[in-house]
Amino acid sequence: MDESSNIPSWADQSGSDSVQSNKPKGPGSQWQALNVGPDMIRSLLLRKFKNPTPIQRASIPGALSTPPRDILAMARTGSGKTLGYLIPLLERIGSTHSPSTNPRALIMCPSRELAMQILTVGKDLARGMTKGKGKETENLRWALIMGGESMEGQFEKMSQSPDIVIATPGRFLHLLVEMQCDLRHLQMVIYDEADRLFEMGFDVQLREILSRLPSTRQNLLFSATLPSTVAEFAKAGLVNPLLIRLDTEHKVSPDLDLRFLSVKPTEKDAGLLVTLRDAIKIGSGSDKEDNQPQAIVFVSTKHHVDYVSELLKAAGYRTSHIYSSLDQIARQQQLHQFRKRFTDVLVVTDVAARGLDIPIMDHVINYDFPPGPRVFVHRVGRTARAGRKGTAWSLVTRDDWPYLYDLQTFLGSSRMGNDADMLKAFPQDSISENIEYILSGLDEVAPHLQDQREVMRKGQAMFERSRGKASAGSYRKAKSLGHLFSGSTFTLPIDPSLVDSRNLSTIAARNRLVASIAAYAPNETVLELGRRGETDNSILMQKRRKLVNSRKKIAAEDMSAVDDKSRSSDDKEDMSMAKSFRDPHFFMDHSQSGAASERGYSLQSGVSLPEALSATTLDMTADEGSNARAQKASQLSWDRKKRKFVKTTVGADNKKMIRSESGALLPATYSTGRYNIWKSKKRTTSSSDLQNSNNQGQVDKIRGRTVVDIPGAKTVPHGGTGLLSARAIRQQREQKLKRKEKSNRPSHQAKKR
Repeated sequence: MDESSNIPSWADQSGSDSVQSNKPKGPGSQWQALNVGPDMIRSLLLRKFKNPTPIQRASIPGALSTPPRDILAMARTGSGKTLGYLIPLLERIGSTHSPSTNPRALIMCPSRELAMQILTVGKDLARGMTKGKGKETENLRWALIMGGESMEGQFEKMSQSPDIVIATPGRFLHLLVEMQCDLRHLQMVIYDEADRLFEMGFDVQLREILSRLPSTRQNLLFSATLPSTVAEFAKAGLVNPLLIRLDTEHKVSPDLDLRFLSVKPTEKDAGLLVTLRDAIKIGSGSDKEDNQPQAIVFVSTKHHVDYVSELLKAAGYRTSHIYSSLDQIARQQQLHQFRKRFTDVLVVTDVAARGLDIPIMDHVINYDFPPGPRVFVHRVGRTARAGRKGTAWSLVTRDDWPYLYDLQTFLGSSRMGNDADMLKAFPQDSISENIEYILSGLDEVAPHLQDQREVMRKGQAMFERSRGKASAGSYRKAKSLGHLFSGSTFTLPIDPSLVDSRNLSTIAARNRLVASIAAYAPNETVLELGRRGETDNSILMQKRRKLVNSRKKIAAEDMSAVDDKSRSSDDKEDMSMAKSFRDPHFFMDHSQSGAASERGYSLQSGVSLPEALSATTLDMTADEGSNARAQKASQLSWDRKKRKFVKTTVGADNKKMIRSESGALLPATYSTGRYNIWKSKKRTTSSSDLQNSNNQGQVDKIRGRTVVDIPGAKTVPHGGTGLLSARAIRQQREQKLKRKEKSNRPSHQAKKR
């Protein structure tokens, strides 16, 4: 029997034209149809990735084409975007280390947790490509550059000639300026969560990093929310980009159940406890179960994280917490405890809304409603991943109604329901019970909750001042919904998952009774209060009331007569006038179809009025030096402490700046000479120094590290202290002799004697 018959058709390189003309069959054939190599296919099959996802089918062929094209790809969370760019990356640069002394690929992402996740997946995928090739090949070198870690350790990583660098923009720019790294040999640059990277928060860092990148690079931009216009990503230097937008009709997973619960601002804590206990069924204290569900609670600021996590701990829930300014080691520990199910609730800010892949996550709670549709999509994308069911619970206050209507416009009424079916209510008795439990029980057990609650309220006020505005139409809808609630007994339907179905009608009737009591307004005035009977004031008020009621009745009759006349005249006119008609085939609307959805994707959504005005204002600069100096000195800035405008002087902010090669102003802390100090201590040289110096001889290829070849000096393995050269020893002896002579000099008192 021929041995070649056991080889799959996609791996048979010696086949005839008839074999190659047929479609590949067998395991991995769908990957082979995307121009993926055999080594990568073997690695994918070992990790149970048998079939590519839609985003991978759409992006991989374009990224591997000849010549390679720039890619802008959008797909909902959990759709396999990470493999969508790691597969072309490893196919392009290979799976083994290159003797080149410069990085060949750069992956930038906005958060540290996402960077660590990409590193884990990339190393695992590359390891499978080199499996079975022997020990003579060296694996790819990866460098993880992010904040919260020591600069010296990252100097070491960059000095070891990494092939792929995974970095966050701030720390990576710091290293570029400090080390003067050479990025001219980069072949591919990947932007994960591209819309977040290109927002104003990373504008300075990205502008400086992009100025140092080669123009021949290939750019891959991936995110769950991308605008359709490529102009917003023009700063990335895209050339002939391929725009891929999947799931534009289904912005969130179809397996995701959306629940919106109306609550008052003072009842948020009670609503959170009711949701965890009655809806998600997470036990607290003695009610804990071994396999109980987990939940992620999203809040707006780190002050909310501190308060909510302490509140849940006092209530008996096992809680982890993460926010941006938390120490990196603490962040890793908190996330590890949640992934290993040592804790049941994870309280986070939006730093965890992007990129965190927690395999089994069924519930997400929005304690603070997100101010934009993009943030909502990324938050709820932590659940309902890879075909699993999930539920997103959102606590909505009256101030959040405009943003809720913006989200309805973005997702569509078919996904969120109509205005009447969108919002649900909590059982009022459960809310009252938990409010009493928090104020009388938890505040006594944990007295610090009161102080943290006050800090959280101040943080909430700052957040509300800084968040963007909703659309004008959403504010009008929210106002009409507010009129429906004010002064009436209207009540929202109760969410059926919060109560027993057998008691739903009883609890709904109780809610209506409470609403009617709250809407009760007495007919008596202040003068009549407690003075019923034949007193002078009561008799006077009764006469005045009769007079006022009679006048109101006469005015109402006059208005009804006028309305009848106008109504009859309008009916006559309607008979002669044609009704309004809009033919969809011949009508051209003033706005593009789907404009509301694109507004939610746009990076400029939610821009406040001052930001919009500053973007359209043209300041004329003086054409003489004296006038220019006077114009600069006359500029005023708002001092929040003094609550007035003050003139800014040179150095008033006490920040020293340096100008980079591209002309951008950067903090002076980016260039402090720490790398030169580290290099002199370690007696190593960076890859750029080795490339630029011609008198050092040929560089020895040492795994993990390069050392300087100094005449007369011996080297030791990695981690040793090394031997000094003869010149260095001579200098040390001379310095020691000088210090000894200086210490042996007589003192001034001895000279006087």
